[in-house]
Amino acid sequence: MTAVENKKIDWFDKNPYLNHLGFEVMVQDGKDILVKLSIDSRHLNIQQNLHGGVHASMLDTIQSVALKTVYKTNVTALNLNVHYVTGINQGLITANARIIQQGYKIAAVESEIVDERGELIAKGSGVYKIRR
Repeated sequence: MTAVENKKIDWFDKNPYLNHLGFEVMVQDGKDILVKLSIDSRHLNIQQNLHGGVHASMLDTIQSVALKTVYKTNVTALNLNVHYVTGINQGLITANARIIQQGYKIAAVESEIVDERGELIAKGSGVYKIRR
């Protein structure tokens, strides 16, 4: 990653669940929003791999952040699909998202989680209701 800086999103810091997981929001190259996580033992399942719920939470979080940044209002997930590609149990992972359809009340988003080398860990897609 290049030119990474912290981006202050007030609602993000106030979310106890995201704080518990240790998610951080960042901006890359002044425009791309990322969610990052430094994996530690609390994130692992019984097989000592990143728990699937952490993947899902991270994908939902980056998709929501992307939409809230564009729409400037709350969004609610109507559907979330997660595709687990490879296991991981340590290091830094980041998630990014791309809005693929913007409507007045509904939007669709794709996202992915990659490790420090850029290797794909998981992919996701979601449909969200725009709260108006």
